[in-house]
Amino acid sequence: MTTRYTSIRTEHGPAWIRRGAERALRNADVAAFDCDGVLVDTRNSYDATTVRVVERLIGEMFGVRLPREREAPRLIHRLRKTGGFNNDWDTTYALCLFAACSMPTRFKESLTARRFPVPLGGAINAAVPAVFSGVSRIIVEYVNSKGKAGHPSVDRFVRETMSAVDQRICAFVRAYTGYPGSPPESRLATLYDEMYHGPVLFKELYGVGPKYFAGTGLITRDRVLVTGADLRRLSERFGDKLAIDTGRPRKAVEYSLGNLLSFFDLDASVFIGDGEIGREREGVPHFEKKPSPASLLHIRDRLGSSNLLYVGDSAEDIMMATDVRTSSEGVTFAGVYGASHDARDQVQFFRREGVELILPSVRDLSGVYRRLSRN
Repeated sequence: MTTRYTSIRTEHGPAWIRRGAERALRNADVAAFDCDGVLVDTRNSYDATTVRVVERLIGEMFGVRLPREREAPRLIHRLRKTGGFNNDWDTTYALCLFAACSMPTRFKESLTARRFPVPLGGAINAAVPAVFSGVSRIIVEYVNSKGKAGHPSVDRFVRETMSAVDQRICAFVRAYTGYPGSPPESRLATLYDEMYHGPVLFKELYGVGPKYFAGTGLITRDRVLVTGADLRRLSERFGDKLAIDTGRPRKAVEYSLGNLLSFFDLDASVFIGDGEIGREREGVPHFEKKPSPASLLHIRDRLGSSNLLYVGDSAEDIMMATDVRTSSEGVTFAGVYGASHDARDQVQFFRREGVELILPSVRDLSGVYRRLSRN
Protein backbone atom coordinates (compact mmCIF):
# COMPACT_ATOMS: atom_id res chain seq x y z
CA MET A 1 0.00 0.00 0.00
CA THR A 2 1.37 3.39 -1.03
CA THR A 3 1.84 5.93 1.76
CA ARG A 4 -0.16 9.05 0.96
CA TYR A 5 0.98 12.57 1.78
CA THR A 6 -0.61 16.01 1.81
CA SER A 7 1.67 18.63 0.24
CA ILE A 8 1.84 22.06 1.85
CA ARG A 9 3.78 25.21 1.05
CA THR A 10 6.34 26.60 3.46
CA GLU A 11 8.70 29.54 3.36
CA HIS A 12 11.64 27.39 2.23
CA GLY A 13 9.90 24.99 -0.15
CA PRO A 14 7.35 22.18 -0.25
CA ALA A 15 6.64 20.07 2.83
CA TRP A 16 4.59 16.90 3.19
CA ILE A 17 2.45 15.58 6.06
CA ARG A 18 1.68 11.89 5.98
CA ARG A 19 -2.09 11.43 5.90
CA GLY A 20 -3.28 10.23 9.26
CA ALA A 21 -0.23 11.58 11.11
CA GLU A 22 -1.77 14.93 12.03
CA ARG A 23 -2.94 13.75 15.46
CA ALA A 24 0.47 12.34 16.40
CA LEU A 25 2.14 15.60 15.36
CA ARG A 26 -0.34 17.69 17.38
CA ASN A 27 0.17 15.49 20.45
CA ALA A 28 3.96 15.78 20.48
CA ASP A 29 5.02 17.30 23.82
CA VAL A 30 8.83 17.35 23.46
CA ALA A 31 11.03 18.11 20.43
CA ALA A 32 14.52 16.66 20.01
CA PHE A 33 16.81 17.69 17.16
CA ASP A 34 19.75 16.15 15.40
CA CYS A 35 22.46 18.77 14.87
CA ASP A 36 24.21 18.18 11.55
CA GLY A 37 21.91 18.63 8.58
CA VAL A 38 19.11 19.94 10.81
CA LEU A 39 20.38 22.76 13.03
CA VAL A 40 23.66 23.20 11.13
CA ASP A 41 24.50 22.78 7.44
CA THR A 42 27.76 20.81 7.40
CA ARG A 43 28.18 20.17 3.68
CA ASN A 44 31.07 22.63 3.47
CA SER A 45 32.54 21.66 6.84
CA TYR A 46 32.14 18.06 8.01
CA ASP A 47 31.59 16.68 4.52
CA ALA A 48 34.41 18.76 3.09
CA THR A 49 36.65 17.42 5.87
CA THR A 50 35.80 13.85 4.84
CA VAL A 51 36.78 14.63 1.24
CA ARG A 52 40.04 16.32 2.23
CA VAL A 53 41.10 13.59 4.64
CA VAL A 54 40.46 10.86 2.07
CA GLU A 55 42.38 12.86 -0.52
CA ARG A 56 45.33 13.38 1.79
CA LEU A 57 45.54 9.82 3.11
CA ILE A 58 45.25 8.25 -0.35
CA GLY A 59 47.93 10.67 -1.55
CA GLU A 60 50.25 9.72 1.31
CA MET A 61 49.72 5.99 0.88
CA PHE A 62 49.63 5.65 -2.90
CA GLY A 63 50.91 8.89 -4.40
CA VAL A 64 47.53 9.49 -6.05
CA ARG A 65 45.83 12.86 -6.08
CA LEU A 66 42.05 12.45 -5.91
CA PRO A 67 40.45 15.77 -6.89
CA ARG A 68 38.24 17.28 -4.22
CA GLU A 69 34.50 17.68 -4.48
CA ARG A 70 33.97 15.86 -7.76
CA GLU A 71 32.20 12.61 -7.00
CA ALA A 72 32.75 12.41 -3.24
CA PRO A 73 29.54 14.17 -2.02
CA ARG A 74 27.38 11.72 -3.97
CA LEU A 75 29.34 8.77 -2.57
CA ILE A 76 29.02 10.10 0.99
CA HIS A 77 25.27 10.45 0.45
CA ARG A 78 25.00 6.81 -0.69
CA LEU A 79 26.86 5.51 2.33
CA ARG A 80 24.78 7.54 4.77
CA LYS A 81 21.55 6.15 3.34
CA THR A 82 22.50 2.76 4.79
CA GLY A 83 22.02 4.14 8.30
CA GLY A 84 25.44 2.99 9.48
CA PHE A 85 27.56 6.08 8.89
CA ASN A 86 26.55 8.70 11.40
CA ASN A 87 30.22 8.74 12.45
CA ASP A 88 32.24 10.56 9.78
CA TRP A 89 35.41 8.71 10.78
CA ASP A 90 33.67 5.53 9.59
CA THR A 91 32.67 7.21 6.32
CA THR A 92 36.25 8.37 5.72
CA TYR A 93 37.60 4.90 6.52
CA ALA A 94 35.18 3.21 4.11
CA LEU A 95 36.06 5.61 1.28
CA CYS A 96 39.80 5.08 1.89
CA LEU A 97 39.42 1.28 1.74
CA PHE A 98 37.19 1.35 -1.32
CA ALA A 99 39.51 3.79 -3.13
CA ALA A 100 42.50 1.55 -2.39
CA CYS A 101 40.63 -1.46 -3.76
CA SER A 102 39.73 0.53 -6.90
CA MET A 103 43.33 1.13 -7.98
CA PRO A 104 44.21 -0.45 -11.37
CA THR A 105 45.19 -4.12 -11.04
CA ARG A 106 48.75 -3.66 -12.32
CA PHE A 107 49.45 -1.03 -9.67
CA LYS A 108 47.91 -3.10 -6.89
CA GLU A 109 50.05 -6.07 -7.89
CA SER A 110 53.21 -3.96 -7.97
CA LEU A 111 52.39 -2.56 -4.56
CA THR A 112 51.89 -5.96 -2.98
CA ALA A 113 55.11 -7.23 -4.59
CA ARG A 114 57.23 -4.29 -3.38
CA ARG A 115 55.64 -3.99 0.05
CA PHE A 116 53.98 -0.85 1.28
CA PRO A 117 54.08 2.07 0.95
CA VAL A 118 55.25 2.78 -2.58
CA PRO A 119 54.27 6.17 -4.12
CA LEU A 120 53.00 5.54 -7.62
CA GLY A 121 53.58 9.05 -8.90
CA GLY A 122 51.92 10.69 -11.87
CA ALA A 123 51.34 7.54 -13.91
CA ILE A 124 48.37 6.47 -11.78
CA ASN A 125 46.73 9.88 -11.81
CA ALA A 126 45.44 9.27 -15.33
CA ALA A 127 43.38 6.45 -13.85
CA VAL A 128 41.59 8.65 -11.28
CA PRO A 129 38.21 8.56 -13.11
CA ALA A 130 38.37 4.77 -13.02
CA VAL A 131 39.12 4.92 -9.29
CA PHE A 132 35.98 6.96 -8.65
CA SER A 133 33.97 4.59 -10.83
CA GLY A 134 35.36 1.67 -8.87
CA VAL A 135 34.47 3.25 -5.52
CA SER A 136 30.93 3.88 -6.75
CA ARG A 137 30.61 0.26 -7.89
CA ILE A 138 31.93 -1.09 -4.57
CA ILE A 139 29.52 1.10 -2.60
CA VAL A 140 26.62 -0.30 -4.64
CA GLU A 141 27.82 -3.83 -3.88
CA TYR A 142 28.28 -2.94 -0.22
CA VAL A 143 24.77 -1.46 0.03
CA ASN A 144 23.29 -4.52 -1.71
CA SER A 145 25.08 -6.72 0.83
CA LYS A 146 22.96 -5.00 3.50
CA GLY A 147 26.03 -3.56 5.15
CA LYS A 148 24.87 -1.06 7.78
CA ALA A 149 27.00 -0.97 10.89
CA GLY A 150 29.87 1.36 10.07
CA HIS A 151 33.47 0.12 10.07
CA PRO A 152 32.76 -3.43 11.37
CA SER A 153 30.40 -3.97 8.45
CA VAL A 154 32.95 -2.54 5.99
CA ASP A 155 35.68 -4.86 7.31
CA ARG A 156 33.33 -7.84 7.05
CA PHE A 157 32.42 -6.89 3.47
CA VAL A 158 36.10 -6.66 2.50
CA ARG A 159 36.82 -10.01 4.15
CA GLU A 160 33.98 -11.79 2.39
CA THR A 161 34.12 -10.25 -1.10
CA MET A 162 37.61 -8.93 -1.92
CA SER A 163 40.53 -10.67 -3.59
CA ALA A 164 43.73 -11.67 -1.76
CA VAL A 165 45.52 -8.64 -3.25
CA ASP A 166 42.77 -6.30 -2.06
CA GLN A 167 42.81 -7.94 1.36
CA ARG A 168 46.49 -7.11 1.70
CA ILE A 169 45.99 -3.55 0.52
CA CYS A 170 43.15 -3.11 3.01
CA ALA A 171 45.34 -4.48 5.80
CA PHE A 172 47.92 -1.84 4.91
CA VAL A 173 45.26 0.91 4.94
CA ARG A 174 44.10 -0.19 8.39
CA ALA A 175 47.65 -0.19 9.71
CA TYR A 176 48.54 3.17 8.16
CA THR A 177 45.37 4.95 9.29
CA GLY A 178 45.25 3.30 12.71
CA TYR A 179 41.54 2.81 12.31
CA PRO A 180 39.36 1.90 14.07
CA GLY A 181 40.68 4.12 16.81
CA SER A 182 40.33 7.60 18.30
CA PRO A 183 42.58 10.66 18.54
CA PRO A 184 45.39 11.03 19.27
CA GLU A 185 46.31 7.39 18.50
CA SER A 186 44.52 6.90 15.17
CA ARG A 187 46.07 8.83 12.29
CA LEU A 188 42.76 8.98 10.43
CA ALA A 189 40.66 10.14 13.36
CA THR A 190 43.33 12.59 14.54
CA LEU A 191 43.78 14.17 11.10
CA TYR A 192 40.03 14.35 10.71
CA ASP A 193 39.40 16.13 14.00
CA GLU A 194 42.38 18.45 13.51
CA MET A 195 41.08 19.51 10.09
CA TYR A 196 37.51 19.93 11.25
CA HIS A 197 37.97 21.48 14.70
CA GLY A 198 41.20 23.41 14.09
CA PRO A 199 44.17 23.43 16.51
CA VAL A 200 42.60 25.42 19.38
CA LEU A 201 39.36 23.46 19.66
CA PHE A 202 41.21 20.18 19.03
CA LYS A 203 43.44 20.87 22.02
CA GLU A 204 40.43 21.76 24.17
CA LEU A 205 38.85 18.45 23.24
CA TYR A 206 41.85 16.16 23.55
CA GLY A 207 44.36 17.99 25.72
CA VAL A 208 47.13 17.75 23.09
CA GLY A 209 48.18 19.91 20.18
CA PRO A 210 47.76 18.91 16.51
CA LYS A 211 50.23 16.55 14.82
CA TYR A 212 49.15 16.60 11.17
CA PHE A 213 47.28 19.85 10.50
CA ALA A 214 47.60 23.34 11.94
CA GLY A 215 45.42 25.37 9.58
CA THR A 216 41.99 26.89 10.11
CA GLY A 217 39.41 24.29 11.13
CA LEU A 218 36.59 23.71 8.66
CA ILE A 219 34.13 24.03 11.54
CA THR A 220 34.29 27.75 10.73
CA ARG A 221 32.30 26.88 7.58
CA ASP A 222 29.36 25.51 9.56
CA ARG A 223 26.20 27.38 8.60
CA VAL A 224 23.52 27.63 11.26
CA LEU A 225 20.08 26.75 9.86
CA VAL A 226 17.86 28.10 12.63
CA THR A 227 17.36 31.47 14.31
CA GLY A 228 16.63 32.54 17.85
CA ALA A 229 13.13 33.59 16.77
CA ASP A 230 12.48 30.11 15.35
CA LEU A 231 13.63 28.41 18.54
CA ARG A 232 11.64 30.82 20.72
CA ARG A 233 8.44 29.89 18.85
CA LEU A 234 9.23 26.19 19.14
CA SER A 235 10.08 26.56 22.81
CA GLU A 236 6.67 28.16 23.40
CA ARG A 237 4.96 25.37 21.46
CA PHE A 238 6.72 22.59 23.42
CA GLY A 239 6.76 24.24 26.84
CA ASP A 240 10.53 24.82 26.94
CA LYS A 241 11.12 21.12 26.28
CA LEU A 242 13.66 21.19 23.46
CA ALA A 243 16.73 18.92 23.37
CA ILE A 244 19.60 17.96 21.06
CA ASP A 245 20.59 14.40 20.15
CA THR A 246 23.87 14.51 18.23
CA GLY A 247 27.00 12.52 17.54
CA ARG A 248 29.13 15.63 18.11
CA PRO A 249 31.02 16.52 21.30
CA ARG A 250 29.30 19.27 23.26
CA LYS A 251 32.14 21.76 22.74
CA ALA A 252 31.76 21.48 18.96
CA VAL A 253 28.01 22.12 19.22
CA GLU A 254 28.67 25.12 21.47
CA TYR A 255 31.14 26.50 18.93
CA SER A 256 28.66 26.29 16.06
CA LEU A 257 25.39 27.25 17.78
CA GLY A 258 26.73 29.78 20.29
CA ASN A 259 23.97 31.50 22.25
CA LEU A 260 21.28 29.45 20.49
CA LEU A 261 22.23 26.57 22.75
CA SER A 262 20.40 28.36 25.59
CA PHE A 263 17.06 27.32 24.06
CA PHE A 264 17.78 23.64 24.71
CA ASP A 265 17.65 21.60 27.91
CA LEU A 266 21.31 20.62 28.07
CA ASP A 267 20.83 18.20 30.97
CA ALA A 268 18.45 16.19 28.82
CA SER A 269 20.44 16.62 25.60
CA VAL A 270 22.90 13.95 24.42
CA PHE A 271 26.31 14.65 22.88
CA ILE A 272 27.47 11.17 21.89
CA GLY A 273 30.88 12.44 20.81
CA ASP A 274 31.76 13.24 24.43
CA GLY A 275 31.83 9.52 25.16
CA GLU A 276 34.04 8.81 22.16
CA ILE A 277 36.69 11.21 23.44
CA GLY A 278 36.32 10.18 27.09
CA ARG A 279 34.56 13.35 28.26
CA GLU A 280 31.24 12.05 29.54
CA ARG A 281 29.45 14.53 31.76
CA GLU A 282 28.95 13.60 35.39
CA GLY A 283 25.76 11.62 35.84
CA VAL A 284 25.31 11.09 32.09
CA PRO A 285 26.11 7.60 30.79
CA HIS A 286 28.15 6.75 27.74
CA PHE A 287 25.79 6.33 24.78
CA GLU A 288 26.25 4.02 21.82
CA LYS A 289 26.42 5.90 18.54
CA LYS A 290 23.40 6.15 16.28
CA PRO A 291 21.32 4.28 15.22
CA SER A 292 21.17 2.96 18.78
CA PRO A 293 17.92 4.33 20.28
CA ALA A 294 19.47 4.77 23.75
CA SER A 295 20.07 8.51 23.42
CA LEU A 296 16.53 9.18 22.21
CA LEU A 297 15.07 7.10 25.03
CA HIS A 298 17.18 9.09 27.50
CA ILE A 299 15.77 12.40 26.24
CA ARG A 300 12.21 11.12 26.21
CA ASP A 301 12.45 9.78 29.75
CA ARG A 302 14.38 12.77 31.11
CA LEU A 303 11.76 15.22 29.84
CA GLY A 304 8.79 13.02 30.72
CA SER A 305 7.47 12.79 27.18
CA SER A 306 4.51 10.67 26.11
CA ASN A 307 5.09 11.52 22.43
CA LEU A 308 8.45 12.96 21.43
CA LEU A 309 8.95 14.64 18.06
CA TYR A 310 12.40 13.80 16.71
CA VAL A 311 13.70 15.99 13.88
CA GLY A 312 16.48 14.36 11.85
CA ASP A 313 17.86 14.14 8.36
CA SER A 314 19.30 10.65 7.92
CA ALA A 315 18.62 6.95 7.74
CA GLU A 316 20.03 6.31 11.21
CA ASP A 317 17.71 8.99 12.62
CA ILE A 318 14.72 7.11 11.17
CA MET A 319 16.08 3.83 12.50
CA MET A 320 16.38 5.30 16.01
CA ALA A 321 12.80 6.56 15.97
CA THR A 322 11.52 3.25 14.56
CA ASP A 323 13.32 1.26 17.28
CA VAL A 324 11.81 3.42 20.02
CA ARG A 325 8.34 3.23 18.46
CA THR A 326 8.58 -0.55 18.11
CA SER A 327 9.57 -1.08 21.73
CA SER A 328 7.42 1.48 23.51
CA GLU A 329 5.78 3.89 21.04
CA GLY A 330 5.74 7.59 21.80
CA VAL A 331 7.95 8.93 18.98
CA THR A 332 6.98 10.91 15.87
CA PHE A 333 9.55 11.69 13.17
CA ALA A 334 10.13 14.77 11.02
CA GLY A 335 12.71 14.55 8.22
CA VAL A 336 14.60 17.62 6.97
CA TYR A 337 15.91 17.50 3.41
CA GLY A 338 17.19 21.01 2.60
CA ALA A 339 20.83 20.44 3.62
CA SER A 340 21.19 17.13 1.78
CA HIS A 341 23.59 16.65 -1.15
CA ASP A 342 20.61 15.33 -3.14
CA ALA A 343 17.39 16.89 -1.87
CA ARG A 344 15.12 15.12 -4.37
CA ASP A 345 16.54 11.72 -3.49
CA GLN A 346 16.24 12.51 0.22
CA VAL A 347 12.55 13.41 -0.14
CA GLN A 348 11.91 10.18 -2.03
CA PHE A 349 13.74 8.25 0.67
CA PHE A 350 11.65 9.84 3.45
CA ARG A 351 8.45 9.08 1.54
CA ARG A 352 9.45 5.44 1.02
CA GLU A 353 10.12 5.19 4.76
CA GLY A 354 6.69 6.66 5.50
CA VAL A 355 7.88 9.34 7.92
CA GLU A 356 5.20 11.54 9.46
CA LEU A 357 6.51 14.93 8.32
CA ILE A 358 8.96 16.01 5.60
CA LEU A 359 10.38 19.55 5.75
CA PRO A 360 12.79 21.61 3.63
CA SER A 361 14.10 23.35 6.76
CA VAL A 362 13.75 23.16 10.51
CA ARG A 363 12.76 26.82 10.28
CA ASP A 364 9.44 25.70 8.77
CA LEU A 365 8.46 23.53 11.74
CA SER A 366 6.71 26.25 13.74
CA GLY A 367 4.70 27.23 10.65
CA VAL A 368 3.54 23.63 10.20
CA TYR A 369 2.36 23.63 13.81
CA ARG A 370 0.46 26.86 13.30
CA ARG A 371 -1.28 25.22 10.34
CA LEU A 372 -2.07 22.07 12.34
CA SER A 373 -3.57 24.14 15.17
CA ARG A 374 -6.02 25.75 12.74
CA ASN A 375 -7.28 22.46 11.30
